[in-house]
Formats: sequence, C-alpha cells, structure tokens
Amino acid sequence: MTVTEVVVGVDGSPEAEDALSWALHEGRLRDVPVRAITVWQPSGDPQEAERLGALRSVADLRDQLREDVETGVRKVVDREHASDVAVTAEVRYGHPVRALIGESGAGALLVVGSRGRGAITGSVLGSVSQSCVQYARGTVVVVRGRRSDSRTRRVVVGVDGSPASVRALRFADGAARLRGAALQVVHAWTLPYLGFAGRSGTLPQEASDDIAARAGERLRESLRRAEIDANRPDVEMWLVEGAPNLSLLQAAGNADLLVVGSRGHGGWKGLLLGSVSTQSVTQSPCPVAVIRDDASPEPD
Repeated sequence: MTVTEVVVGVDGSPEAEDALSWALHEGRLRDVPVRAITVWQPSGDPQEAERLGALRSVADLRDQLREDVETGVRKVVDREHASDVAVTAEVRYGHPVRALIGESGAGALLVVGSRGRGAITGSVLGSVSQSCVQYARGTVVVVRGRRSDSRTRRVVVGVDGSPASVRALRFADGAARLRGAALQVVHAWTLPYLGFAGRSGTLPQEASDDIAARAGERLRESLRRAEIDANRPDVEMWLVEGAPNLSLLQAAGNADLLVVGSRGHGGWKGLLLGSVSTQSVTQSPCPVAVIRDDASPEPD
C-alpha cells in the first residue's frame, strides 16, 4: 500500500487529540499531508440546542465549527512541534462513519481515536472508530494505549497464512522500516480439542510435534509470500502455542504498533472482521492497524 495522505477524525476529545498526534508523527515519517476532519451532526444535547439557538445563521455555525477545529488542531500541532507537517483542518456534515470513509479514498491512511465526543458538540468518535474499521475500504489505525516508553522500537504483526495476514505483514514491514524498528512476526497455534470426538487425554507427542512443525512452516511461508528475508537482523519470528488473540495482545505490550488482517483462516466467509482483529481493536495496549481484505486473492 502506497500512502499518499493521512486522514484523521477529530472531535476535541483527549482520544482524538492522541489520534491527531499519531497522525502527525505518521505524516512526518511518510512525508505526506495530514487532513484533520470533524464530522458534525445534531446530537439533541440540551447544551447544543442552547448553543445553536444563539447563532443567527448556518454560516455562523459553519464558522464557529471551523474555528473550534482549527484551534484544536493548532494546539496539538504546537504541542507536538509538528509545524513541518502539512496539516489542514476541515469540517464535514452528516453521518460520521460515512463521511470519514468517504474522505479516505485510495492511498489514504484513516486514523481514529478509540473513543470520543469531546469539546466540539455534535461530533462523535468512539463506536465510530469500530464502524470505520468494519466498513472502510483501506487501512484503518485505531490509536489506543500510551506511547511506548521503550527505546527498543517494535512493530508486531500477526500472521496465520491467510492472504489478509500476508498483506498485514507487508504493511508492518514498511511501518517498521520507517520507524527503524524491529519487525516481530507472531504466529500462534493450538493443539486440537478432542472432547467433541468423545475422546479424552492428550495427543501423542509425535502428533504434537508434527502440528508445531507445520505451524513453524506456515510462519516461514508467510514471510516468503510477503517477500521478507527471515534472516534480516531486524526480523524476529515468534512461534507461540496459545490462543491467537491473547498471544498477540501479550506480544503488543509496549510496542509501537500492532498490525492485523481484517480476517484470517478462522473467520467465517461474510464476516467483516475476525475475532482476532476485533479483540485487537478493542483491547490492544498500543495503536493497532487493521489491513482490510481486498477483492484480489493472494496467489497460493
């Protein structure tokens, strides 16, 4: 994916400010412009109704919203010392999810906070962020957790051999290179549950070793398909026995970014997000990028 701009949803909340800070940093890394967009729609809040009643025209509302957005964006730009990043502040009207997705066309990286509804009354983030991840056409980053205080930079990506996870691996590799970070590739595997077959006990050691060996080969094959040299000093392969969602969340502790595909081999056809990507978006201790599945299948 070639990123040509970063689009970030803002609403004056602390979470939206964190998203804007992340977007500014990403814009600087990629040398692309950042567009901070507030989407306004009436909320029915009594304070909002009182505020609207004091305005004389729609033009007054538009000017007030633009001033609020520009002031908020300038505050974050100054705080992050990001005057070198090309930033614009924009106001849109309508449904937040539709507007943000509509603004993030091909080549755009859409960035949202984990939740919102801040100082700009009528604008909403939060559940919007999860809906953007569900329905956006491209990559979405949900900014969560605190910034890593570790001097060792890490980008963590989960792979399971699916086409979406291979695309996630390629994106993660690019993100790691931009940051001068290590690329940590995680593949989690589990032994099959035998209870449904009326059997008890554990698998023979030979069968367990065979499953582990196949998991290791799937991890190495994912790297080959993504055209990443597994022998690079900045590439770490993690083969973990355990549930994929828990393994990824544990690996993501103190990381700069967690990258997942929108669906993997475990997802049912027709689902927009798999269970691993859903839990990553809602529970990750660091920003998480969800790489959308696309129409073109990955060659086997």
